[in-house]
Amino acid sequence: MTEYRTGPGDSLSAEAFYLFNELLDQKFGLTFPENRHMILEARLRPRVRELHLTSFMDYYYTLLADGEEETMKLATLVTNNETYFFREKYQFDTLFHEGLATLKSDLAVPGQLRILCAGCSSGEEPFTMSFLAADEYRFLAAMEPRINAFDIDRTRIEAARRGVFRPRSFREMTEEQINRYLIPAANGNCRIKSRYHGAVTFGQGNIIDVSTFKDTNPYDVVFCRNVLIYFSENALRLAIENFAEVLRPGGVLFLGPSESIIGMSSRFETIRLGDCIAYRRVGN
Repeated sequence: MTEYRTGPGDSLSAEAFYLFNELLDQKFGLTFPENRHMILEARLRPRVRELHLTSFMDYYYTLLADGEEETMKLATLVTNNETYFFREKYQFDTLFHEGLATLKSDLAVPGQLRILCAGCSSGEEPFTMSFLAADEYRFLAAMEPRINAFDIDRTRIEAARRGVFRPRSFREMTEEQINRYLIPAANGNCRIKSRYHGAVTFGQGNIIDVSTFKDTNPYDVVFCRNVLIYFSENALRLAIENFAEVLRPGGVLFLGPSESIIGMSSRFETIRLGDCIAYRRVGN
């Protein structure tokens, strides 16, 4: 059997690359195409060295043997956590303008606007919604917006709950916005003000396992942006069905600008809201 070293100059073999992709698809729905082979290798290598293993295949077997704990560490290694406050704000504005007009007549829970953020990373997206709902769209107070958010990466959820962010997370915010929503913390970081932090509930969940994020009541809106582009086709179809399960009929799904599910499910119809393409849940 070929030995796979992890010292300088070695590489993740084609066999190991295939097996890790198979495992990542099964556990998280993620896939690394061939042009991202080196990216997967670079993300796995530090953990292989940390465990003092002699090969990538040894790490693969460790994952098979050690179960949930090491699998959660793997999730941290392979997921993309690039996010920041007010990213693609026009989609939030669309939700609170044109989107709300289509939603408010038939909310899942009368008097509440229930929003789910799937794949929320460290929380910048749901916190941005909290900022806007409480400030720029004060009329939503009459609807009591409820924002739930989840991510597969436990370390990101823990960071979101702490609510302390480095400057790169608020790089697109004006000084006025920073002063309005954040409090200075140590080392140039900032903390979310309590009135905005308390409006968001965080949990660990897996997009391809609906039982990890389905709530007692359905949602009016699901945001899942810049996540599904990393999914295999089978996982993408499962994710769509899972979002249909947690959305009420007439509820709306927002994806990232480069993502599309057109023609992939009879449970959603494509709609235009302002400058956005979104997907409305149809049927019962």
